Amino acid sequence: MSKRILAVDDETDVVLIVKTALQCEGFEVDTASNGRDALAAVHEQKPDLILLDVMMPGMSGFDVMHALKADDATATIPIIMLTGLSERKKIQEALVGGTNYYIVKPFEMADLINKVNDVLSGAEA
Repeated sequence: MSKRILAVDDETDVVLIVKTALQCEGFEVDTASNGRDALAAVHEQKPDLILLDVMMPGMSGFDVMHALKADDATATIPIIMLTGLSERKKIQEALVGGTNYYIVKPFEMADLINKVNDVLSGAEA
């Protein structure tokens, strides 16, 4: 059975590129364009992994991450943050908050796929 990934980003081109690449690797990919839709999709779709943008209108990726980690039903779902924010403070906040990886845009698709596979196989550091 293929693993289900939820890709959350308000930039539709980013979501489309990520979705296409991951589907080519055999994953089922759902998408959301904002934090509220992401939280609804997590409860509806039960993804094995969430790819989460940080800067989104209304509800940031950090808000989504904190909401997911505070809910027993979703607290164990791994999160990889994909963002343009490269400040050390933001990276630290994400890692302390429970994200598995923090990938700064622009990123290499092969790097993302490797990290997705690492997380889903339980091999991440």
